Amino acid sequence: MSGVRVRLLAAGRGRRAGGPKAWGPYGGKTLLEAQLGFLSTATAPENIDIAIQGEWLERCRALSPRVNWVAADPEGTALSSLQALLAASPRSNGFVLHVDMPVFDLRVWKALEAAGGDAVPVHAGRRGHPVLLTAETLDAVACLNPATGRLDGFLRGQSVAEVAVDTDVIFANLNEPSK
Repeated sequence: MSGVRVRLLAAGRGRRAGGPKAWGPYGGKTLLEAQLGFLSTATAPENIDIAIQGEWLERCRALSPRVNWVAADPEGTALSSLQALLAASPRSNGFVLHVDMPVFDLRVWKALEAAGGDAVPVHAGRRGHPVLLTAETLDAVACLNPATGRLDGFLRGQSVAEVAVDTDVIFANLNEPSK
């Protein structure tokens, strides 16, 4: 999987969660550090693009100077953060997910990559994350209206391979306030 890009959305303020999820605790680290640790097992840091708040650039570059850290509007939508990543990274196929989705099972990522095109993991009849999208699909995503568009809504209207996986980790979503 070394050549596939990963686009991680981590710029939000996390109002519902009580603060930015990227800096919330996860397994003795911050969630962003945990994501970086896992993603570095899947691909080279140069293939990782992460949308963050601009004020975090220095802190994030200290975590991994080889990652492509992209400032995105923390008041913007998830789609606007993804579009900022697409504008600031090479055109290529890539995985897309949010920082609060710890899908730390490399088998899921490899299964999606093996599908050879737009793909979403499925377990027990339900779609999960991450998604793997071709450069062509990401080009179309880049043209959506960031104020009204959503990636999940867009993908429902597309032909996307559903890849069966044997784990419910694809549903992991940490939307609860830190305790």
